[in-house]
Formats: sequence, structure tokens, C-alpha cells
Amino acid sequence: MRLAFLKLFNEANWAAYAIDQAMILADKLVIGEGSTFAGFPDIPEHSDDGTLGIINYKRRQYPGRIEVFSMLRKYDDYRMNMRDSYNYALTFCSIGDYFIIVDADEFFNDDWIKEAEGLMAENIVDLVSVHSLTFAFGFKWLIDFGLDEESRSVIMKKTEALRFVPTAKRIGVGGNKYVSTGINRFHYMWLKPKARMRVRMQTSGRYPNMVGWLEENWDRFELEEGARYRSYNGEFTLRKYGGEHPSILSSHPWRNVEDIRRLDRK
Repeated sequence: MRLAFLKLFNEANWAAYAIDQAMILADKLVIGEGSTFAGFPDIPEHSDDGTLGIINYKRRQYPGRIEVFSMLRKYDDYRMNMRDSYNYALTFCSIGDYFIIVDADEFFNDDWIKEAEGLMAENIVDLVSVHSLTFAFGFKWLIDFGLDEESRSVIMKKTEALRFVPTAKRIGVGGNKYVSTGINRFHYMWLKPKARMRVRMQTSGRYPNMVGWLEENWDRFELEEGARYRSYNGEFTLRKYGGEHPSILSSHPWRNVEDIRRLDRK
């Protein structure tokens, strides 16, 4: 069996597309819904932006193929809650099943999906990783941090030893690893309303003053080819992107929006 795991919290702009993509890749989808941010009492425990309605609609669209549980909130440190939630999601599959990690704002190109389906059908590979592009403000703009991004593991075969450690790093996977060639993962990391970005940075804790950086800089960035700006963890360059996007997003309402920050200002 191929089991996908998707965590969702206030992702109404992406949830439907992420679920549809998961249903192409997997036989069954487990959704962990809700906030893992128990240490932030001002953040609601469950989605309040329409995400829950989307999940219910998709459960009717794919009867018997979607399970939902509430993301675990035992610790103030959300990384520990993420670890526990991923490990709980693992219990929905058996030894030898493929466990596929999909995120609400991450999508794969069509050729890679076909490749992944073939690899899982052969049942030989233990771990499949991909390389990514990361987008900001619109589908036409890339964020380039000037670093060679490590490949991201997205498919793994369940072993008796497989488990996750904080935040959601896996250990105990088998030894037959495969890294897809080219760029196959599209991460729409900064294509979110400012309020959603604020929550992301408020709860991260990875770098100091992320929220302060957001408030000071977010509305000041000009979308220009090669423009360099200061980030909370160094510098980044904006680069124009004129290539294809995953076809699953062909109807996304932001597909032709040059700068989603304008939507916040309406």
C-alpha cells in the first residue's frame, strides 16, 4: 500500500490541491489537522480559515480513502509535537508499505509523479529524494538563498526501525536510496497571506526576530530580476521564473497573480 501523510493548518489556499495530488500518489491519505503550537495559546488549535470545510468535501469526493486525526499537542515545543504526529501517522501503514510525505505548499511535476509511481510499483527503492525550487510572492518569482539545497526525502518504505525525530527527520530507513534527477519539487514557501506568514515565523524559533523582520521588510520588497535583500538568515536574490508549474495547480487562482501581497491590501 502507498500511504500519504499531509499536515494541514489554515491552508485554505492550498489544501484542495494538496489533497488531490496526494490521491494521485497514494492509495490512502492520512491528514493531521490542526496546530502543533501548544506553546502559543493565541494560535487556535484547529483551522479557522475554511480548511476544515475543504477536508470534509474531499472526504466525500474520495470515500474511504482519507483518514483525519488532530495533530498532537503534548509539548510546548512544536517540534516534539511534529515528531509525535509523524510517528502516529506511521501507524496507519504496515511494514513494507510506502510512506509519502506531502506538504500543503509543496507540489511535484507530472514527470516525477510518473517516475515515483514506477519506483513504488517496482518495490525496490527504500527512500526517494528530490531537488526543489522555492517561490515567493507569485508563481513567477523564485527565492535564491545562494545555497545548494540538499535533496528532500519524500517517499520511504516502512521498516521496523523507521521513526521520526524532531522536527520531522526520519531515521531507520532502508539502505536503497534514490535521488531523482533535475528539479521536481515546487515549494511555494512565501506564497501566503502576511497573517499566515506571521504565524509561521512567530512559531519557528529557528532564527531571532523573524516576526520583526517580517513586519519591517515584507511590504518593501520590489519584484525585480536579480534584486538582493536581507533575510532573517542571510541574504536572498529574487529571480524571474518562466518555466512550467505542476499541472495540478493549473486552476489555482494565484497562478497569474504577479504579487499576492496586493491581495492583502484590498
